[in-house]
Amino acid sequence: MPARILIVDDDDLIQTLAKSALEGAGFEAEACGTVKEALELIRKAPPSLLILDIKLPDGSGKDVCRELRKSGGDAPVIFLTAFRDLHTRLECFNLGAQDYLQKPFSIEELLARVNVHLGIKKSHDELMRKNYELELKGRLRQDLTDMLVHDLRAPLTSIHGTLELIKMRGLITEADYARLLDCAGTAAEFMILMLNDLLDISQAEQAQLEPQLEEVDLHQLCAKLQELFATKCKRLEKPLEVRSGGVLSVRSDPSLLFRILVNLVSNALGMTRQGTSVEVECVQGPNGLRFVVLDRGPGVADPEKARIFQKFVTKREGGNAFEKAGRGIGLTFCRLAAEALKARLWVEDREGGGSRFVLEL
Repeated sequence: MPARILIVDDDDLIQTLAKSALEGAGFEAEACGTVKEALELIRKAPPSLLILDIKLPDGSGKDVCRELRKSGGDAPVIFLTAFRDLHTRLECFNLGAQDYLQKPFSIEELLARVNVHLGIKKSHDELMRKNYELELKGRLRQDLTDMLVHDLRAPLTSIHGTLELIKMRGLITEADYARLLDCAGTAAEFMILMLNDLLDISQAEQAQLEPQLEEVDLHQLCAKLQELFATKCKRLEKPLEVRSGGVLSVRSDPSLLFRILVNLVSNALGMTRQGTSVEVECVQGPNGLRFVVLDRGPGVADPEKARIFQKFVTKREGGNAFEKAGRGIGLTFCRLAAEALKARLWVEDREGGGSRFVLEL
């Protein structure tokens, strides 16, 4: 879209010449001869650059510049003036003008200065955009750090409490020792999985995840999944049901596949209602092997179905928070890992309420 230039001068000849030259150079040009007309045109559609005469019938071009800057407009301003005194030029610059041209001026000089100041404005806007993106990324990194610190506190507390109880040997039974050690091991494994997700997201964004393909025993995979979540499911009173559907094995990356399922199950446990189960099914779909994770939570609104796989998204439409399910990076990891495995990942509504997260290898 061409830059829009506004020419404000009470001389009809200057208006015609400048407008014709600017349009011939590929710009969109508009002209008027009073302060009132100029302010109305600016309010209607802010220009990319203004060419302002100093003396106008109902005031001064300086009034236009003053109102433009007051309203937050940052378009470059070039003054046209017959005045040669330094005081007038300095006054224009103090009002926020970028340049001036003395009358009479050449069309070539006008076009050259317009191009220069539009180029400077474009570079400035690009720099501001990049600075904003850097600031936003910095804030996101800080938010991520805060979320990780929060999420790591729970398993660390569990491990620390377990170790403290082990020191009190003799006060509890051997079976209790075994259970406490299992709890500590599970908490540590969740921490490792969480940190690996974060590291792999960073790697995938910079380059690409490289899957290590081998035959994966699906019976062992399902058993490992149930074992990892056994303590958490019991504490939350949300059973985990895993069904392999008679499929014995699949060629995939066992680590990436397991971690995708861990994140999907963790998300489902956070969303599903207490007393209802989370289900994992392994079935042969029309295009390949499918893992389906089903919950009885609030579901995902249609506009959010793609967005929830984006980084740091921790909220469902309608105020249903994902914070209960994770830290805003788990589903992002699932998406990136699925892409690395050349698999498809999506979410759909579950009949009777809830969601079905489907991974199709």
